[in-house]
Amino acid sequence: MSEEEDLAVLIYKSSKTAKARAAAAAAKDKGQINAPSTGRQISTRKRSFVNQGDEASVDRPGKKRAVGRKQKPSRNNETVGRKYNWRKYAKMCSAEGCSNLAKKGGVCKRHGAEVNLCSNEGCTNKVQKGGACRRHGAELKRCSSEGCTNLAKKGGVCIKHGAKVKRCSSEGCTNRAQKGRVCIKHGAKRKLCSSEGCTNYVIKGGVCKRHGAKKKLCSSEGYTNQVIVGGVCIKHGA
Repeated sequence: MSEEEDLAVLIYKSSKTAKARAAAAAAKDKGQINAPSTGRQISTRKRSFVNQGDEASVDRPGKKRAVGRKQKPSRNNETVGRKYNWRKYAKMCSAEGCSNLAKKGGVCKRHGAEVNLCSNEGCTNKVQKGGACRRHGAELKRCSSEGCTNLAKKGGVCIKHGAKVKRCSSEGCTNRAQKGRVCIKHGAKRKLCSSEGCTNYVIKGGVCKRHGAKKKLCSSEGYTNQVIVGGVCIKHGA
């Protein structure tokens, strides 16, 4: 071999060795860099596997689930703004065709329900307080305003001194509301006398004054107005 050929062989071998060393160094560096990332991939796979297992357990139809306690409807979210249907829960008279509220024994006063009467002999007034009627000593709450003898309604005062009373919803009307938030003048329904052919309004016991209903008069001296509540008329605090 000539000197030129020997030199070419040496150059080739040295270049091949340098390439091998460079490749080995590159492979070593690559392995160090990828080692942590490989670990992360494994942990991610593990987590995804665990999550899949949890989802499978949730969707499993036969497995029991923890159910929270059922909450009662609160005033704030459901009942506010709704009209309370009290007749749905009130006991009505069991007599056929009667729409009155039951008092005792499942019937109304008209159909035989016993009403507590004043304990004084010969008195047929209803008991107000302490087994007696107002006439025989039952003490009723009076208006707390100085010098006022009217009956208290709400907040310890009478209507004259600020107790709120429901008024007719018709515009400009100041009458007291009866049924359907309106007064009688604006359509509140009143019961008619049960006597055949009579169109008068009921006063007491299902009949009008003409057919035997006795009107209670205001207990204030010198007044013949009809009693509304507590033995007095509207003028005297009813």
